[in-house]
Formats: sequence, C-alpha cells, structure tokens
Amino acid sequence: MTNTLGIIRALLIYGLCLPLAVYLGYVLAMPLDRGNLMFLAGAILLPLIPALLRWHHVLLVLTWNMSVVLFFLPGSPNLWIVMTLVSLALTILQHILKRNVVFAHVPSVNLPLVMLILVVLITAQLTGGIGLKLFGGSAYGGKRYVVILSAILGYFALTSHRVPADRAAKYVGLYFLGAITMIVGSLAPWMPVGVWYIYALFPVESTAFGSGEFGETTRLGGVTAACLGVVFFILARHGISGLFSFNDRWRFLPLQFKGGVSINQPWRLVAFFGVIWVALMGGYRGTTVTLALTFFFLFWFEGLFRTRMLPALVLCGVLVTAISLPLIDKMPLMVQRSLSLLPIEVDSRIRSDAESSSEWRVKMWKEVLPTVPQYLLVGKGYSIDARELEAVTSLSEQDSEAAAAGAALASDFHNGPLSLIIPLGAFGALAFLWFIIAAFRVLVNNYRYGEHRRANTFLLAYFSTKTVLFLFVYGSFQNDLALFTGIVGLSAAINGGMRQPEKKTSVTKPNPAYLPFRLPKAAKA
Repeated sequence: MTNTLGIIRALLIYGLCLPLAVYLGYVLAMPLDRGNLMFLAGAILLPLIPALLRWHHVLLVLTWNMSVVLFFLPGSPNLWIVMTLVSLALTILQHILKRNVVFAHVPSVNLPLVMLILVVLITAQLTGGIGLKLFGGSAYGGKRYVVILSAILGYFALTSHRVPADRAAKYVGLYFLGAITMIVGSLAPWMPVGVWYIYALFPVESTAFGSGEFGETTRLGGVTAACLGVVFFILARHGISGLFSFNDRWRFLPLQFKGGVSINQPWRLVAFFGVIWVALMGGYRGTTVTLALTFFFLFWFEGLFRTRMLPALVLCGVLVTAISLPLIDKMPLMVQRSLSLLPIEVDSRIRSDAESSSEWRVKMWKEVLPTVPQYLLVGKGYSIDARELEAVTSLSEQDSEAAAAGAALASDFHNGPLSLIIPLGAFGALAFLWFIIAAFRVLVNNYRYGEHRRANTFLLAYFSTKTVLFLFVYGSFQNDLALFTGIVGLSAAINGGMRQPEKKTSVTKPNPAYLPFRLPKAAKA
C-alpha cells in the first residue's frame, strides 16, 4: 500500500514538473515580454514558497523602506506593496487553517484607519474612479490610491505577528537598514555599463542619468535617505546615551552580532557623524531639520536634560560651531545648501537656488489656498486627466510656473495639510488626525510600559519628528502615510499591541491585634 501511494505521488510530481519544464524552455527561447517575465519570476519563486510561508513577516519588515520595484509586474509596484499583500494573505490563510494567528488588538488605531479606507474609496468613486491607466483607464493617478491603501493594509500586516522579545532589536534594525538600497539609484552615473541591468529593480533617481549632467550641484536624494536610515538605526539601537557612552569596552571590530547588530565603540561615534556628513551632501534642507528634531525629541524622551550630558553637549556644540563657521564657504556646495536655512553665509549661487525653491512653493500655496473650501466636503481625488497632464508636462520644461502647476495637478504641494485636505477633503483630514492622536497614545504607552526601552523611545521620537515635519515643514500624504503606519505597526509588533500599566494587586496584611487564638502545636517526640 505504501509503495502504491509513493508511485502515485511520484507520477503526480512528474506530471506537473515535466510540462512546466517544457513550457519554461519555450519561454526562454522566445522574446522576453512582461507576460514571460511574470511566468519566469513565478517559476523561480515557486521553490521559495516554504521559506515565504515562514519568513513573510520578517521580509515585510525588511522591505518596508526599500526602493526595489518589481518591473515584471503590471505597473511596476514597489516590493513593499507586494510583500504587504502577500504577508496579509498568508496571515489570513494561516488564521483560517490553524487559528493560531492573533492580531495586535489596538482598536484606537484600527478604527481611524478603517475610516480612512472608506474615505479614500468613496472619494475615488465620486471623482471618476481609481483610474488605473494600466488597466485601460482614461486617467492617471491611480497608483497613489494603491500606495495609500497598501500603507494602511501594511499596518495590519505588521501587527499580525508578535515579534519575540529576543528578536525585537533585529526587527528594528532590519526596518531602518532596508533604506540602504536607496543608494543604488543615486550611484547610477558612476556605475559601469555592464551592471546597468540592476536598475530594472532599483529605479534611477535622476532623469539625467547617462547625460553627463552631474556635477558638484547634483542632489543625491537616495544617498541622503540611505544615510538617514543608518543614523536612525544607530539611534534606535544605542540611543543618545549609548552613542556617547565611553564606558563601553572599545573593540577593534566595528560590528557585533550578538543579540542583534550593534556597533562597537569607538566606531559607533565615528560612524554616526560620518554618515551625517554624507547625508548633508544631498543638499536637502529638510535633512538638517529632520536630524535636529529627531535628536531633540530623543534627547528629551531619554531624560538627558536632567543629566550632566546637557552642559557637555552644549559646550561641544559651541566649540564645533565656532570652528566650522569660518569654514562654511570652503565646504561642498551641497553641504552649504543643506545648512542654508541657518543664519550663516553660504555661496551666493546656493543661496539664490534655495530662495527660488522656497519662492515657487510659497507662490503655489497662495494659488492653492483659495481652492480649499470647494474640496472640504468631497476631495479632489488623485485622478489626473491625460490631456491636462500632457499639456502641463510640455510647458513645465520651459516655465517654472508651469512646473508649479504640474506639482499642484499631481497633488504634490510640498505641504502636508494641503496634500491631505485637497485630495481627500475634511473627512480625510479628520480621519488622519484621529489616527495621529491614537498612534501617539500607543507609542507613549509602549514608551512608558514596554520592555524594549531604547527602541520604543526612538520610535516615539521619530514619529514626533515626522508629525512636526508633515504639519509645519514639508509633507506629502500619499508618500508619508507608509512612514506613519510603519512606525506604529512596528511598535505594536514588538510590544504585542499597546502596553498598559501593570495592575497592582493589593495584599491585605493580617493585623496581629485580631489574630485568632491558637494553641501551640505539641512538639513531636
């Protein structure tokens, strides 16, 4: 009987594998179009299904901040979007079959996210549909709906599994270090022609790739994002107190893998300031603001304002400022641009470029603000008419005002509140504000009562920084929502939801004055 079952099993396997191998050889012999690429990718990933079933949650955390796109899929979606759908689908399937999946139950966060989904879907329905050009739609902009909905679903996928306590540091490290992949798109002009095929997976940052128009005024956003990811990893892993802790044993090897990746002293401090310097070479003033706010909030939440570290850091800051100010004009131009928001003297070209960038943003805001009341009840949505987009694109190459009009058409207002209230209306703004308040409550509770002190402290500080930036400095709702949901989802995953203070059980001590009289027990012979 056993041999018969083995023979039947072998025949089934051969019956499936042989036709698949024949068709795979036929596909390889034909020109590779999108359909053939999808089939090849499926054939390659098929043996990896057991690993995917086991590690899909880890892969979701790792890919959340990656810049990888799957070019062989329709629309070339980002890898984190595909992993969100795969992880959530496998989790639901596991819950149906085994009933051993327990989602992190945080109703205060779940409800506003569900409301936000409803607002997005209703707005899309009332403004011409999602409009995916990929599936034959007559409008553009549908991918932004997909990104927003994926960011919300990603929160539920992240919170579907509780991270073991001994792996929390590893998960936090994977989450932030995934941003290192963004550097690949920035290095395209300096990569040899033989490896250009990798840019099918890593999108090139600049459209001037291959034209030789790169120089000392080129801004490399991918390098900046990758460096910020490393900075955030260091702060989340060690905190400010651990960063400046010189009592730790100094080691020759820079990295230590026991209990999660960590950086040994003195390499920790050297790596921190070195990566910050490279990040400033991106030329983005928002980088300076992000680093300053994150450091301030983290310093505050760690309680270092009441320690001797405060006067020491103030003294070091004064000395560094006094030494570096005379050398500002000798620094790279992009570093000067990153610091141009400070009241310091920088190169005149950099000052002019920074001021013109601010002027066209302010001009766009002035033109857009009067239109806000008409979108309060029903938002504008994200659908873009193809003819209108083509007209604005053709003019934007010659006119900065047309470029601003194109940014407004794409709902890229370089302003968080405007990028939210105009596309989604007042209901979308209320749902997002509700989510922000609920998320702060979760992060504060996990910071106060959670086990992973350093990780929870940094996640609260980072979320505070992103909120301030979104509301008052720079923001894009369709792009930033994944950052907000990712931070809260990671915090809920490593803490098992929202932590609560432990209830103290009062034990009533007996009063000796009212003890009942008992005769002493007779001693045993």
